[in-house]
Amino acid sequence: MKSSFIFLLTFIVALMLEALPFPDDLVWFRPEWALLVVLYWVIALPYKVGVGVAWFLGLMVDLLQGGIIGQHSLTYVIIAYACALFYQRLRMYMRWQQGVFIFLLVSINQLVNFWLDHYVGNAEPTLMIFMPAIITGFLWPWSFVVLRSIRRLYSIS
Repeated sequence: MKSSFIFLLTFIVALMLEALPFPDDLVWFRPEWALLVVLYWVIALPYKVGVGVAWFLGLMVDLLQGGIIGQHSLTYVIIAYACALFYQRLRMYMRWQQGVFIFLLVSINQLVNFWLDHYVGNAEPTLMIFMPAIITGFLWPWSFVVLRSIRRLYSIS
């Protein structure tokens, strides 16, 4: 029960960070907070947080951002599945190596979202689509430390 509350609380905070307004000039520098939190929990506790939670959180991000319903859900499920496959290997990597892997996963997210947006006619080609992946990869070590300390503080296993 306590672990479910902590999961829910971290997901709500991530969604609140996703909903923060950004200036138009800095919108490319917004990290993927919800995906970052999902990836942490999938790596830390893959038997409790998995593809279903990723799908639901992706749906919430779709509703927050007002895009195509299911767009983020699709990418979150793909990325959560990839993380669940490699979670034992990821745990052995150093934090910066995990950050590189997170960068690659979030790049996949950004690329699929760009393709879907471009297909609908809402996006123009630019390399700036990878900037959120870079920022999220850089934030991974600190996010990992914060979420791990929360997990250990409340003895979630």
